[in-house]
Amino acid sequence: MRAADPAPADPNQGTITLQTAMGTYLQGYAAGPQDAELGILILHDRWGLNETVRAWVERFAARGYRALAIDVFDGRISDKMWLATEIMDATDPESVKVNVNAGLNYLAREREGRKLVTLGAGFGGWQSFQAAVAAPEKVAATVVIYGVLEANVDQVRNLKAPVLTIFARDDEAITAAMMDEYSQLLKKSLIIHRNYVFPAAHGFMDPLHPDYDAAVTEDVWSQVDDFLSGFVEG
Repeated sequence: MRAADPAPADPNQGTITLQTAMGTYLQGYAAGPQDAELGILILHDRWGLNETVRAWVERFAARGYRALAIDVFDGRISDKMWLATEIMDATDPESVKVNVNAGLNYLAREREGRKLVTLGAGFGGWQSFQAAVAAPEKVAATVVIYGVLEANVDQVRNLKAPVLTIFARDDEAITAAMMDEYSQLLKKSLIIHRNYVFPAAHGFMDPLHPDYDAAVTEDVWSQVDDFLSGFVEG
């Protein structure tokens, strides 16, 4: 008896190549229907575009989003903190912004009128917030997971997107004072803002990280889904 043919690969899912406004190229991982009304740009942490990030893409694709993660490290990944930090620190911030904009443009061009969300953790959380600040006309909502909100009142004055911030109580890099400062910044700027602090350490969302916490991660996804349901999906 002949074995059944393998299921055909999903043509909407896989590695893609994007071109930036500077004429450079970068890789991304996409999934979900190309005609989806909602798009989400997922931005990786210092570990690079790893299995965790791909799983996040597939998670949102299953919710009906056209999901895209871009690789701002040119294929470099590491599960070693010292090397991942070295790669991150060597990355040109302006180049990252150009690449993020290319990701937003890719999602916007696929379907006219598509609502776009940015989401990132750690280094990607910083990118997620910066994207919403730099392109308020493109971003409908932004999610920042234990990322630095590097901005001032003048920079966020034109921010239109509601912001969800997720922080780790035991994060050594982002203190309680910094979290309060971020909340006050968004409050002064009259930005719709939800903030949650979970009893965990930095990196708790990544199964490849030693501080991964599955229970807290499940709670975070519940808050993310609720936020997007209220501000984007409705």
